[in-house]
Amino acid sequence: MSISDSRQALDRIAQLAQEFATTYPQRDRDNQYPREEMERLKSSGLLRFSIPAAHGGLGASCAEITEAITLFAEGNPAIAQMFLVHCLLGAAFLDELAPEALKRKVYGDILAKQRFLGNAASEKTNDPRKGYDLQFVAVAGGVEISGRKFFSTGSLAADLIAVIGTMDGNLALAILPVDAPGLRIVDDWDAMGQRGTGSGTTLFDKVFAPEAMVIPNLLGPDRQMAQTNLLGPITQIGFTAIFVGAARGALREAVGYVRTTTRAYPWPGLTFERAVDDPYILENIGKLAAELAAAEALTREAAHKVDVALAARATAAPEAMSRLRAEASVVVSQAKIVATETGLRVCQEVFTACGARAALREQNLDRFWRDVRTLTLHDPISFRIRSVGEYLLQDKAPAPALRY
Repeated sequence: MSISDSRQALDRIAQLAQEFATTYPQRDRDNQYPREEMERLKSSGLLRFSIPAAHGGLGASCAEITEAITLFAEGNPAIAQMFLVHCLLGAAFLDELAPEALKRKVYGDILAKQRFLGNAASEKTNDPRKGYDLQFVAVAGGVEISGRKFFSTGSLAADLIAVIGTMDGNLALAILPVDAPGLRIVDDWDAMGQRGTGSGTTLFDKVFAPEAMVIPNLLGPDRQMAQTNLLGPITQIGFTAIFVGAARGALREAVGYVRTTTRAYPWPGLTFERAVDDPYILENIGKLAAELAAAEALTREAAHKVDVALAARATAAPEAMSRLRAEASVVVSQAKIVATETGLRVCQEVFTACGARAALREQNLDRFWRDVRTLTLHDPISFRIRSVGEYLLQDKAPAPALRY
C-alpha cells in the first residue's frame, strides 16, 4: 500500500493498531518485545510520517503525530511509545538541532532504507545538574563514546540510535548504527508495564562516531534553549497521547467484556437479565466515557496550540514567539495533568464495570493500567501542575528545554 500523505498514513496506522491489539495481551503476559509487529511497522512506509516534507517525508503536524500515537496506544501502548521516539527524533530533535548534512544523512537512510530511530538517553545514577556520566571524547575524525544508558526506549527495534552525553561540559548528541563496534544493546528491560518497549541497557565502549554524525553542543554557546524551541511541548503531548490511547483501549476491552462475559447481578429491587442493563454498570461506563472524551478533546487542543507556535517560528517577533511557546507549553501541561488522572482512573475503574472475574490473571485486563502507571512516572506530574500555577499566578513562562 503506497502512502502519499499524512491522512493515508493515519488510516494505515489505524489498521495496524487494530492488528497489534490482538497480540498485545500475549506480548504483555510473556514480557515480550513485539518483534513481528515492529517489523510490520518498519516495512509499512510509515517511518517517513514525521520527516519534514522539505526532506522528502510526509511532514506530519504535531496534531497528526498526536493522533497517530493515540491510535497506536489504543492497540499497544509499548508500540506507541517506540513510534513516538522515532517521530520525536525525526520531526523535532534533528529538525530543530541538527546541521543540514546530518539531517540529510539520517533522513535519507529513513526514507531509502526504512531505518528506525531509537534512543539511549537516560541514565540510572547520574546527576542531571552535572551532565551525563556517558562521555564524548574528541578523536581524529570524530568522537569516541563510552558509558552506559538505561531506559533506552525502542533500542531493540532501532537501526539507528540517538545517544546523548557530555562533551567538554556541554550536552552532545550522536546518531549511531546499532551494529557500530563497541555498541551493545542488552535486553534486560523488566518492568511492571510498557514491557514491550525494549527500554533496557545500552553499553558504549569507545564507540566511534564520525564528526558528521555528532552535534557537539545541543544547547548552543549560552547553554540555553531558544524561545523558538518546542521540543518540550512536542515530547509531552506525545506522552499524553499514549495515556489517552491506552485508556481508550481499556474502555473498549471493558465494553466488550461486559457485553459478552459479565453476569447480571440481582441487585435488590432491580430486575434485569443482562449485565448491559445494569444501571450501575451503565453509570460507570457512561461516566468513564465522558471523562475520557474530555481528556481527548484537551489533548487535541494542546497539539493544535503546538502547531500554531510551530507555524509562527519563521515570522514571529521574539516577544510574540515567547508568548506562543509559553501558551503551548502550559496547555500541553494541562492536557497531561488531565490525561494522567483520567487515564489511570479509566484503566482502574473498568474493573468495577466488568466484575470480579475480570481480575483473574488470565484476563490480563490490568495491562492497560500497568502501562499507563509506568509511563506516567516518566517525569513528575507535580512539576507540570506547579508550572501551570506559576504561569497563571506569577507570569512565569515554562523555560525551553529538551523534554519539559
